[in-house]
Amino acid sequence: MRTPQLNTTRRMRSIVALACTAAIVAACQSTPKISSQTAPQANLAQYHTYGFMEKLGTDTAGYTSITTRLMKDAVSRELGTRGLTPGENPDLLVNFLASGKDKVEGSTDPRVGVSYGHGPWGGGWGIGIGVGQNDIRSVREERLTVDLVDRASNTLVWSGTAEYRPTDKDKNDPKRRIDDSMTRIFARYPVAK
Repeated sequence: MRTPQLNTTRRMRSIVALACTAAIVAACQSTPKISSQTAPQANLAQYHTYGFMEKLGTDTAGYTSITTRLMKDAVSRELGTRGLTPGENPDLLVNFLASGKDKVEGSTDPRVGVSYGHGPWGGGWGIGIGVGQNDIRSVREERLTVDLVDRASNTLVWSGTAEYRPTDKDKNDPKRRIDDSMTRIFARYPVAK
């Protein structure tokens, strides 16, 4: 017969193991890092119309890219929910920038791992130490930026950026990543919806 103390200890160990697993899974997700900045003394509430720059930073090859089309759709949606409408002589001009870089990162051993498991003789915690392997890899980091420029003074009044590591799914379906990034960027826009 098990004592209540033993049952409580096992439950606590299981909870700790589940929490550690959840933390590891969450760390592997590719959530973009968002940053934004507003020009000093800028009053973004004064702007009511927007348009896109004639030559956008995402169209360096001389034609409209897929990224540009997806960003235009997402930014139009976000600006529209904030009361801005497209205009022929807009208050704001929108520009996009997209960049990427490969980065080498990793760690060398020794590594220490802790886990909890059950076997034929019961359950328990285990510690493992790894020696002699390198975990060096190349990762891709990409950045999407939206700039809002006051058309009358030709000055940047607001900028938002999403930095992320694209997954294979992002590479094959960029719409999902761009929509998510623009939603997160405009959550930082200082004028409420």
